[in-house]
Amino acid sequence: MKIVLFVLFVAFSSSRQDIQLQTSPIVRSSLGERVLLPCRIVGGHSAPALTVVWTKDQGVAVYPHRAGEEGAAAGFRRRTSLDQSQLAAGDVSLLLSNSSAGDEGNYTCQVERASGRVELRLGRLGSRPRLLVDRFRSGRSLSLSCVSRGWYPVPVVSWMRSDGQALAGAPLDAADRGSSVLTDVRDGVTLTVRDGLNVTCAVLNPVLRAQSEEVLTITGDFPPDASRWLLAFWAVSPLVAMAAGIMGYFFKRKRDSIKDAERRAREAECEPLMNEDDFAELKKELSGARAVNSSEWKRVLSKRKKIFLLTPGSVGPELSSGSHYWEVPLRDPSEWRVGVKKKEAVLGRDSFPEMGVWSLSCSPGKGYRAWLHPPFPITPSSQPKRVGILLDFSEGQLTLYDSGTRPAQRLYTFKAVFPSPVLPFYE
Repeated sequence: MKIVLFVLFVAFSSSRQDIQLQTSPIVRSSLGERVLLPCRIVGGHSAPALTVVWTKDQGVAVYPHRAGEEGAAAGFRRRTSLDQSQLAAGDVSLLLSNSSAGDEGNYTCQVERASGRVELRLGRLGSRPRLLVDRFRSGRSLSLSCVSRGWYPVPVVSWMRSDGQALAGAPLDAADRGSSVLTDVRDGVTLTVRDGLNVTCAVLNPVLRAQSEEVLTITGDFPPDASRWLLAFWAVSPLVAMAAGIMGYFFKRKRDSIKDAERRAREAECEPLMNEDDFAELKKELSGARAVNSSEWKRVLSKRKKIFLLTPGSVGPELSSGSHYWEVPLRDPSEWRVGVKKKEAVLGRDSFPEMGVWSLSCSPGKGYRAWLHPPFPITPSSQPKRVGILLDFSEGQLTLYDSGTRPAQRLYTFKAVFPSPVLPFYE
């Protein structure tokens, strides 16, 4: 009898020492739900008579079998259990209810001297993402943000275009949730848009390996991308406008100085008290004010499109549009009249712009004058021997020059809406 009992004891001890456990390395579950940490005795060895102890991390007691819940850590009381109906089949898996973030970690299942480890990872899916338009800049630049709430742990946000191109997003400010372990995310991206483009924001939980996403479809007509040349144009435009204003200011000053010098020259011609030296100085000043610079003179000469020669008593070809320049050599520099006239206008003593005649003349006793009503006297710095005439239909100007001097001198400019056609004449 003693021999039989000894054999049974040795066999029972040997069976305990040969226990092997089967576990899962990692268990993933949703935060707040019931979790099963698997642990099974290989071979289906019955477990009711065995000592089973579950611990966490550095030996924190979770559930000791045989002692009920005595000795379990305060955080696990009434939340942990074994399925008593499965113990006979060797299943000693731990049931953990109302899981929280503090339950994550490494668990050890120990049956007698055998043990196995299980890592618990918890996660929570947040709300479905919402796509918001933060800003639509000039051109086709659009800024979007992707907002989602209640994630655990911190999720991974990614952006994708419908053409497969990944977009580089950046985390924006997040709301403070105080002591809550849940995370709200707000991620932003800036992209160039076009009609029919789809943009996807995906928020991935790295523990549960599940994601939630939202798609925005962009429709509408958008202006083309701003090119470097367009940007340069907008950058240079203010400078061009400023330069035009400065040029206009100096042109007005020069025109006013010419008028003032002509007025003083006419007064000097009628003023017997002005000596010859002062009068010569005044005419020199007038000459400088009327001088045409080289670049402007090149522009004037570039308008010479038709070459024709006028002699006293002749008219030139019909001119009806554009810009035209021609020169009239004066056969008698002391008496002449040049200009343009309407085709049907008759030259005479009353041939003024109102009658369709615009002209400049010189005659003994009357001097130089522009034919206005009344006539406008002109004081050239020297006696013209060749008169250059520039007619510009678009600008509505007829300018006469003393083209025989260097630099050329501007004599007078008529401003009018010229009829079409007009005829150059030399009388």
